[in-house]
Amino acid sequence: MFSDGAKKMEAQDYVAAENIFNDILTQNPSASNAYFNRGVCRQEQKNFKGAVEDFSAFLLNSKTSDKAYFNRAQAYYALENKESALADYLEAAKLNPSNAEAWYYAGGIQFERNEFAQANESFTKAIAVKSTYADAFHDRGSARQKLNDLQGAAADYREACRLKPNLSSAYSNLANVLRAQGDLQGALMEMGYAIKARPKSPDPLIKRSVLKYELKDYDGALADANKAIELDSKNYYAWNNRGCIKNKLRDYKGAIEDFNQSISLNSDYAPAYLNRGIANENLNNTESACKDWNLAASKGLTAAQTFVDTDCK
Repeated sequence: MFSDGAKKMEAQDYVAAENIFNDILTQNPSASNAYFNRGVCRQEQKNFKGAVEDFSAFLLNSKTSDKAYFNRAQAYYALENKESALADYLEAAKLNPSNAEAWYYAGGIQFERNEFAQANESFTKAIAVKSTYADAFHDRGSARQKLNDLQGAAADYREACRLKPNLSSAYSNLANVLRAQGDLQGALMEMGYAIKARPKSPDPLIKRSVLKYELKDYDGALADANKAIELDSKNYYAWNNRGCIKNKLRDYKGAIEDFNQSISLNSDYAPAYLNRGIANENLNNTESACKDWNLAASKGLTAAQTFVDTDCK
């Protein structure tokens, strides 16, 4: 009967397989392996609570099974019990140090908990096991960036790009590091690769637009902002970004239209009020400018208060 359940699992018929393991456990509640297999079936059917119960039952007699700890960790994570998930991932990795995924997922939770040094260590152990683990290089880069190891972060992002050329976030994050190091041209190049990897996403276009803005290539920045809005007309950040560019190009009326659109999409986005105030000031609409700056300040943007104190007396 057990082999019948295994065959159903192999055929991905998890409902039928679970029923077989139910029968086995009804006849023999101490059939440890049946608990494990039923846990897998339940996990595949997104019954994560049931999966946790089954893997826990299995582990009562098989405490050295790294696979059971790993699978239970996955179920715990799906249930958003990240503390238990982390404990199980680490136990799985302890029992089987060559389990790269256990180290990797442990690092992911540690990163979420702002435990960046521990995350860096876990990702390093994953990479030691699997030297081609692009996602681990990427995420270790993020941990190192949080630890202000920009050189190490850049090296990791570059390796992630080499191993996984379509990993847009690696190019984007590398660009962020290069920007922080003052290499705007290098950042611009990497953001171009990010756009090639995700041509339908507005995010890398917006980021490249910001870089071009900082490099005073306002026409290039505007072209990227236009394309980003074409891809996602509901992206309030893109509208605000384009408004800032139009401010620099002295198209203040056009800028106000863009800030209006940004605000209509997200009325709590304080920078759009600040920037609309700047456009209004340039059109000598001081009353409207001060109203915008006061709104921005009321939403917690401290920079807006400076404009209020300086220009709204």
